[in-house]
Amino acid sequence: MSDQLNNPNHNPNDQLETGMKILSFCIPLAGAIIYFTSKDKSPNKAKQACHMALYGAGAAIVINILFTILGIGASAMGS
Repeated sequence: MSDQLNNPNHNPNDQLETGMKILSFCIPLAGAIIYFTSKDKSPNKAKQACHMALYGAGAAIVINILFTILGIGASAMGS
């Protein structure tokens, strides 16, 4: 308990809100902006925004690859 009180990085208010997490996931550029604007004063919030932006970018790449594969398969079956 005393470790938590002496730790300056432990701030219960330093959490990214759910809406901002969703925004960071859906629009990774917004997550990057949140990261760079809050990395000095709220490091946990910045870290969460960065992670959500990276997860969103990764999901977009995977979905794009799947749609490309399915699109190629659908056009080959149609001809």
